[in-house]
Amino acid sequence: MASQPPAKPKGILKKPGSTAAPVKASGTSTSQDASKPAISPEEARRIAIHHATLIHQRRDLEDIISDSIIDLSKLPLYHKNTSQPGQPPHTAADPHPADASTFTSQVRLFQPTDYDDLIEERNILGKCGYVLCPKPKTKVSQAGDWKIVGYGTKDFNIVPKAEIEKWCSTKCARRAMYVKVQLNESAAWERAGIPSIQIELLEEEETAQQKAQREAAEDPAAKVARELAAVKLDADQRAKKQAQDLALERGDTDEAKAARRDIEVTIREKRVMMEAKEPSLAEGAGHDEAHMILDGYKPKFDPRSETVPEPVTAEEAAEVKDILAKAEQTDAAGTQVTEASATDPKAA
Repeated sequence: MASQPPAKPKGILKKPGSTAAPVKASGTSTSQDASKPAISPEEARRIAIHHATLIHQRRDLEDIISDSIIDLSKLPLYHKNTSQPGQPPHTAADPHPADASTFTSQVRLFQPTDYDDLIEERNILGKCGYVLCPKPKTKVSQAGDWKIVGYGTKDFNIVPKAEIEKWCSTKCARRAMYVKVQLNESAAWERAGIPSIQIELLEEEETAQQKAQREAAEDPAAKVARELAAVKLDADQRAKKQAQDLALERGDTDEAKAARRDIEVTIREKRVMMEAKEPSLAEGAGHDEAHMILDGYKPKFDPRSETVPEPVTAEEAAEVKDILAKAEQTDAAGTQVTEASATDPKAA
């Protein structure tokens, strides 16, 4: 008998043509499609252009921040005091007004991570991490990754060597951190249109004479104008914030739709079904239980969950009285012995 050839193993994979697309319930899909409003091509195009414009603006702001990091890494540009030849050069404590203005105007859109990138960029160039400092950064010659700072003083600390090499001194580190804590974690495009966000530099310690000279040199009219501008800016920001809150409450998140939207407001007075009545004690509650009622409710105690003492019998009461009488007699006898020993020591 001739041997039959072995049967071919059956594959477990499905053929591409055999799979059928899942069929949805026609009634459900039709009802869902009918409930969704159809968007016209013009509206879809307007939405697409709006989102594309937002993305383009965000990328422009990111490019501006990157260019600002490169520009600020080159500061200070006015290190030498050319306006007053006899005066010493500008320092981090007394920077040139042009350098200070450039720094504060460009760093206002930075995030803390962008500011760290700026410090690292300046360190790569061999400069102090503080933007307005013209000195080079400190180089620690000793080996190891840690350094002891302030040994034998109250400021004793052990810090990483890389942190020390970012600055030329602790004063510049304090000035740089004062700027960093003013930066916001939110994205730059969320803060670009807010003029009230300003960065301030750390005020250096000055003597009373220097402060008096600075206040005397300041123009009174310019001071009043600056204060009035600050008040007006605060009022404008407050009004804008209130308008945004009201728009959010109404659901007008899209400004274009909000301008074309008409809202009909109908104010109705609430109907009063019965006259107001003063609160009174619960019915059936006596005056001795009035303190137990709270807002018309009297708490109830379950005797099964509470430990209630058993009533005292007459025999137990008589026994307690005898014990108290004996205790009083013992105390009286002890008092007499004490008085006798005090008057006649020999009797004691």
